[in-house]
Amino acid sequence: MGHAFAMKDLAESPALPRRSHALKAVELLTEIQTGQRPADQILDAHFRAHREMGKRDRAAVSGLVYGVLHDVMRLQALAGAAPAAWIARHLADLGHVAEAVTVLDLPAPSDDAPVADHARLNLPADWHARLIAQLGEAQTTALAAALNQEAPVDLRVNLLKSQRADVWVRLAAEGVASSNTPYSPWGLRLTKRLSHTASVFDAGEVEPQDEGSQLLALLVNAAAGELVVDYCAGAGGKTLAMAAMMANQGRLVACDVAASRLAKIGPRAASAGVGIIEIENLSRENRLGELRTRADAVLVDAPCSGTGTLRRAPDLRLKAVDSAALAALQAQILADAAKLVKHGGRLIYATCSLFAEENETVVEAFLNAHPNFARDASAPERLPLAAADGSLRLWPHVHGTDGFYACAMLRVG
Repeated sequence: MGHAFAMKDLAESPALPRRSHALKAVELLTEIQTGQRPADQILDAHFRAHREMGKRDRAAVSGLVYGVLHDVMRLQALAGAAPAAWIARHLADLGHVAEAVTVLDLPAPSDDAPVADHARLNLPADWHARLIAQLGEAQTTALAAALNQEAPVDLRVNLLKSQRADVWVRLAAEGVASSNTPYSPWGLRLTKRLSHTASVFDAGEVEPQDEGSQLLALLVNAAAGELVVDYCAGAGGKTLAMAAMMANQGRLVACDVAASRLAKIGPRAASAGVGIIEIENLSRENRLGELRTRADAVLVDAPCSGTGTLRRAPDLRLKAVDSAALAALQAQILADAAKLVKHGGRLIYATCSLFAEENETVVEAFLNAHPNFARDASAPERLPLAAADGSLRLWPHVHGTDGFYACAMLRVG
């Protein structure tokens, strides 16, 4: 959500005075700063608990919160650690100095002081340094600019129920313009957000899914009749994409440690017309032992820093990232999942992290420790964006997707 959007709604809303909007944004930013839940969940829960807030009020508060988060490193550098000061500085930057003073009872923000490059780009200092080491200064600057933009609205068309051209026509009839995603054969990119009550959702014809996530499923190359395991399935977005690739034929096992996420898969599968998914909770006793060395393909979309999703989750900048601990967890998960792959089977490791420590370094260490696995040189045949070594790198500033890394491997021994 851009700054102009935030101020437009702040000025036009008749239900709450400007002070209430600003103070509400301060309250929510404080919870985001100190809490454990993502910003979108915090805002959703707050709005559900305060149904007296109208649509414009919610939009105004959301616009202020996300306007700050998309500039929070610079705001911190100029105004300090207090969310109220961030809001005041944000309002002043938009030319509303009077609001910054009178609405929040704060002194007028001071003139701009020199700001370090990392803060100007809205990146934590250590992230900035690591990305420059990986990409160089020019590419890091371009990436940071892309990460500060609002993510596009991508849908994956469920080929079990419809075709992309048909959904395009349906959306156009409802006044929603869309275009084919440039890389995914299943994707549509919308020009505006679509209500969750839209008929295409009711019919299970589409799923909201970033194009990059769709491409991870495509890299797996799941086929009808295969045994496929989604080892870190979450709420099942890629599971459902693979089910469609399999024409709803075969065996598809969705695993995760979070029962709350797994519980979402069943209703989504029913809506999508998918009947081949089995659920396994990795935090409890499960039946994965019977799958050892039997799976045709295993996808490991490992827990990670999530830095590739900053367009959607700008609050991640406020959270500490322990890359060493994440890399150790990722290595263990990958080694465990690899036990399920049959001889000649496919193992795909993926994250939505930007950092090599969670990606290339993890894969290289795994291959060194597991000589019975090798990089899949055939990956470009099913996904031209993949490199000859089986790896895939997606960047917001290059591909217009969230940031993703993946590597396709084969069990050769």
